[in-house]
Amino acid sequence: MTTYDISGEMGALKLAIFDFDGTLFPMDTLPFLMAEWRHEGRSLRRLLAVCASVGSLLVGYKLGIACGGSREMLHRVALQRVTRLFAGMNEAEVSAFLRRNAELMVPLLRPSVLAELRLAREQGYHTVLLSGTYETLMQHVGAIIGIDTAIGTALHYKNGTVDVERELDVVCGDDKAERLIAAFAGQPVDWAESIAYADSYSDLPVLRRVGHPVAVCPDPELAALLPQPGWRVIER
Repeated sequence: MTTYDISGEMGALKLAIFDFDGTLFPMDTLPFLMAEWRHEGRSLRRLLAVCASVGSLLVGYKLGIACGGSREMLHRVALQRVTRLFAGMNEAEVSAFLRRNAELMVPLLRPSVLAELRLAREQGYHTVLLSGTYETLMQHVGAIIGIDTAIGTALHYKNGTVDVERELDVVCGDDKAERLIAAFAGQPVDWAESIAYADSYSDLPVLRRVGHPVAVCPDPELAALLPQPGWRVIER
């Protein structure tokens, strides 16, 4: 771990930004949620339909195979299709399911990155969980581990239940940096003294936004750019 000098612009926030899938959580969220759906004894027919629609997308995303589109596109489509699991569920029911999953995920979080999170909190950083997965899930994870701000993909509701037909505004790729900036609009942020932790080449806009980027178990595309002056790498 590295101790940073967080003295800087008076009154400005120093952010410690954590990606989730592959960085803080060493797995992929969507397959985890689908497995837990089955473990809870929920609709097998619905799960099989979702598996059939997203299986090749998740494999392509994991292997970095775009199949005619970007990895970000694959993630957007996969998240939209997995959301069909929640058809007919109200906000409280979805939140309860995601809260139970958050409680199962937290013991699996990467110890090295959790240690960085604890140090950042001790040093007075404002901690941020920034992920393309469901914002409600990130809020539940964040509440357990002490995250100040959780940014993710919001679900839509219509007539009291999840609107599975409405397109999700998925947080991914270049959009992550834009969402981060928008979340702190009107608040002074000392970007030069902020830290970001991420594993993927698609997170470069966020990593390059801060003065202290940290690559965590970087994917091959990100690893190909390393080492870079001022960057740290966490290998496990």
